[in-house]
Amino acid sequence: MISKLIDNLNAEIVLGTIENIHEAAEWLRYTYLYIRMRKNPLLYGVSNESLLIDNTLIQRRLDLIHSAAIQLDKSHLIHYDRKTGYFQMTDHGRIASHYYCTHETIAMFNKLLKPTLNEIDLFRIFSLSSEFRHITVREEEKIELKKLLERVPIPIKETIDEPSAKINILLQAYISQLKLDGFALMADMIYIIQNAGRLMRAIFEIVLQKQWARSVDKTLSLAKMIDKRM
Repeated sequence: MISKLIDNLNAEIVLGTIENIHEAAEWLRYTYLYIRMRKNPLLYGVSNESLLIDNTLIQRRLDLIHSAAIQLDKSHLIHYDRKTGYFQMTDHGRIASHYYCTHETIAMFNKLLKPTLNEIDLFRIFSLSSEFRHITVREEEKIELKKLLERVPIPIKETIDEPSAKINILLQAYISQLKLDGFALMADMIYIIQNAGRLMRAIFEIVLQKQWARSVDKTLSLAKMIDKRM
């Protein structure tokens, strides 16, 4: 719940429709989350007594926005002035909104990206994106993944049991136009492909903003590889 709220709040700040915590609380009043809190307050940590005292849940909305803004500030997506309650967009927040990246993904990119990166590092960073948090390695997939691991061009440090290794393998298999033997991995590959272009472009925008020339060249090349499957 809070994760989705954080990303949506960032998008509204980037659009310029929300400038401070009070405008954000008013915006929250028109969301499905607010309707659900009114319908089932106990599920969202609101007691029936609190609902009777504060029928519009203004304090609960302010608390939620405050928590979301703090998280966005920690991830460097916005600057949050806690005294005045005003928000200020950052370049990272704009990139996250433009490429539909979660705040966890942008925070991870900021932590791991460096001025000098090779293809091994970039594929690894890509595979750690929070967008792929639900991808798991199934037992029946391991044999085929091991075969693909031996054929992909860029070495992978992680073991075959780690989801990030699977994501890395499938992306490289797609770029290299390697055929999958069965249908077990196809659904995950399609999902990875659907997200690969925008995530790599987001990485490119971040290193471009930081003016890391070598990393800019590498990420732009990888983005083209994904687009052209070459």
